[in-house]
Amino acid sequence: MLLSATGNFRDILGALEAPAKAVPPDDPWPKGILRSAVRRQTYPTGSTIADGDEKKPAILLVMSGWVASCKVLNNGMRTILDVSLAGDVIMTGWTREAAIALSPAVVVELPGPTFEGLLSYPQPISEIILKGMAKRYARLAEHVVNIGRRGAVERAAHLLLELAYRINAREKNGVAGFACPLTQADLGDALGLSAVHVNRVLKELREGGFVSFRGGVVQIYNRRGLVELAGFDPSYLELRSV
Repeated sequence: MLLSATGNFRDILGALEAPAKAVPPDDPWPKGILRSAVRRQTYPTGSTIADGDEKKPAILLVMSGWVASCKVLNNGMRTILDVSLAGDVIMTGWTREAAIALSPAVVVELPGPTFEGLLSYPQPISEIILKGMAKRYARLAEHVVNIGRRGAVERAAHLLLELAYRINAREKNGVAGFACPLTQADLGDALGLSAVHVNRVLKELREGGFVSFRGGVVQIYNRRGLVELAGFDPSYLELRSV
């Protein structure tokens, strides 16, 4: 399969991982060297995908599952910077971020320095990485605003709306629901709140008739009201061509 910049994410990755005997003569990978270094790994919930070691740079392409990118302090406390879903890109090494599987996850790893590697990857793969990096930057910028300027209830509402938007949660009988593997501790690490505070915030959202989060399932009852409460504008999640 010849890689095409307009191809489906999974098709492109499937071509990338094709065994050497299945590679066509016009395959864009240079001499198969990079192809041989590509690794697909399956990680169980809670396992460490990357430990933040700057000596092991790599680009991770999430094929399925939920993955948290974290900064861990010397005292063991952590901040979840971003949650990556299928199709997202994570960089390890110089960013010194740890990556943890929040659910069973399948990740394709392209080892080596990020920017040097981009010069040698075929165009479709480079485009996936660059677009993924741009989307990630937009999310991180919004997360900084969320923690720095929104109240606890608003920031929790904003994060839940972001996740619902990213996984394209559909409404049924006026309720948009989706499975979410984040624990209250994970939410606290993502929102800059204690687990006790997260519990109070979720209770307030539930009693306000906006949203409930129980048993690993988020149910949004009043999406319009929640959007107004959080000041949520999803345009930052859309990568648009100028």
